[in-house]
Amino acid sequence: MIDIEQISPTAHRIVVMEEFHQADAEQLVDFAKKRNAAGGGGNLLFDATAVAGFTFSAVTVELAHIPTLVKWIYGLDRIAIVSDEEWIRTGSRIESALLPGVSYAVYDKDEAEAARAWIMEETEGPHTGAFHELDIGKPGIAAFELTGRLDRAESERGVAMVRARLEDPDCSKLLIVIRSWHGFDLDAMFSSEVVRGKLDLIGKLDRYAIVGGPDWIHGMVGPINLLLKPDIRAFDLDEQDEALAWLEETAAAKQDRPAMLSD
Repeated sequence: MIDIEQISPTAHRIVVMEEFHQADAEQLVDFAKKRNAAGGGGNLLFDATAVAGFTFSAVTVELAHIPTLVKWIYGLDRIAIVSDEEWIRTGSRIESALLPGVSYAVYDKDEAEAARAWIMEETEGPHTGAFHELDIGKPGIAAFELTGRLDRAESERGVAMVRARLEDPDCSKLLIVIRSWHGFDLDAMFSSEVVRGKLDLIGKLDRYAIVGGPDWIHGMVGPINLLLKPDIRAFDLDEQDEALAWLEETAAAKQDRPAMLSD
């Protein structure tokens, strides 16, 4: 089943529910033809959070109208795909890599509001707001929360926000709370702004607490803690109070690091 609705003068929302049949594919192709005839453009929010699969006849219809669908997609300004299925999100990211020049973003189900905000042009970037500051009432601790996915722009924005807080000489401790994180875009790792920013933070921090996040982050804390200046500790998502209490303690010098590294 497919439902197509206009949600703003420049945006449409397409919802695919249950199984996608031949009639649904034909309706999608007709919509694409109308949009092409109207000059194309606009934004698209594609919601596939309740899709159960695609029939062979539906795929056949789409393949027969590839030129029409490609023309429509290339004419769009912004495309957001929302799905709770990993295979759909992965396939969409691969497809986006094959469509240079198209602003194409993929979201998990719990990021639906962020996807809609981007399509409605309420936010500049597809993942703007994934990284935001927390007001914990403790000026000596910079506190931030991460939800959603980090692309290059949001990674650079996040690092800049942390660096700005640590310009205060009385602020030398950092709390990062990770909720519903959906990974990061690989090109964020190669951003010179992100790399320089992280190196700068290493020199300014005394203590760094990570609350929540995937297991692999917690597993990396121990080895990294031996090599870097700040004391780093990982906490479970329900241990934010414990993390804050640890940050407020007087950070102890790591005088035993050389011995540990030589063992």
